[in-house]
Amino acid sequence: MNTQPTDYSALRFWFDAGQYGLTLGIGAYVWLGNRFNAKTREVKEVHQEVSIIAERVTKLETNMAHALSHEDLAAVYDRINDVAEEVAGLSGKMDGVKGTVEMIQEYLLNEGGKR
Repeated sequence: MNTQPTDYSALRFWFDAGQYGLTLGIGAYVWLGNRFNAKTREVKEVHQEVSIIAERVTKLETNMAHALSHEDLAAVYDRINDVAEEVAGLSGKMDGVKGTVEMIQEYLLNEGGKR
């Protein structure tokens, strides 16, 4: 019988090679899984941001529906111009009243004291 110890070095090499390959496979699986999870998280964050922006746009559109249009502003400007014309007319009348009051005051100061 052969009593020499068996050489396990070749078996050890293939076991180490298989273990190395398995470790590389697990590492690649974990890396790809983390990458997929990171992409999923980013997509969820972008989706949330888009939802927030969509809500803001909806609010803006709602507010803009109640805003004054160009026609409304034109009517307001016309009314302001009418009021400005009336104020100018009143200013002219007040100048006339001022002149009359000055004449009355002059009369009272000069001739009103002679009585």
